[in-house]
Amino acid sequence: MVDRLVNSEANARRIAMVENCFGSSGQPLAVPGRVLVGEGVLTKMCRKKPKARQFFLFNDILVYGNIVINKKKYNKQHIIPLEEVKLESLEDDGQLRNGWLIRTASKSFAVYAATSTEKQEWMAHINKCIEDLLRKSGKKA
Repeated sequence: MVDRLVNSEANARRIAMVENCFGSSGQPLAVPGRVLVGEGVLTKMCRKKPKARQFFLFNDILVYGNIVINKKKYNKQHIIPLEEVKLESLEDDGQLRNGWLIRTASKSFAVYAATSTEKQEWMAHINKCIEDLLRKSGKKA
């Protein structure tokens, strides 16, 4: 499915929309071959407390930012290359449910989905993007 969307106008429009939501504070996201696979709000565990963050999954990067106005404006854009990412499911712990760890060499953080189905879908989509990316680049997962 991702390959079909690579050069589609709909994909280009969706990526432009994400760029516009971050405005001048964000980096350009439109590059040849990049596809926006999915998006949604996840709860990211921050130092002091859990906070809602908007996440965008592309076929090669994971982008997230603070929600200023839902579906319209975000700031503090963070870009994580997927080839560096490892996922680790977290056990439910009281109020903290449906979570997983996003690990890179330089940073790790926990995120939580609203439902276990949403968690499974996010993890499956991220892992599929990582596998596809590593297969295309000839690296092993």
